[in-house]
Amino acid sequence: MPTLSIHGDVHIPDNLIHALGLKSGAELAFERQGDAIIMRPVKTNKISQVKDGKILGYTGPTVTLDDMDDAIAKGAMQSL
Repeated sequence: MPTLSIHGDVHIPDNLIHALGLKSGAELAFERQGDAIIMRPVKTNKISQVKDGKILGYTGPTVTLDDMDDAIAKGAMQSL
């Protein structure tokens, strides 16, 4: 059974790590519900994260803002 260390660390059992697909460095959210602590992995949409002017998770070709505007306009017309 996991125990709390003097530094507040708890070892998450391997079966839970694998079941939740957690990787080293995963962000975790904790919330208190009565006398219980609920831990959830923080899910992020990497496609929407921008770093250094690049969209993380996107591996397609480089496109210009004009290309994006044209694609948005085309999609909008097709949805009518």
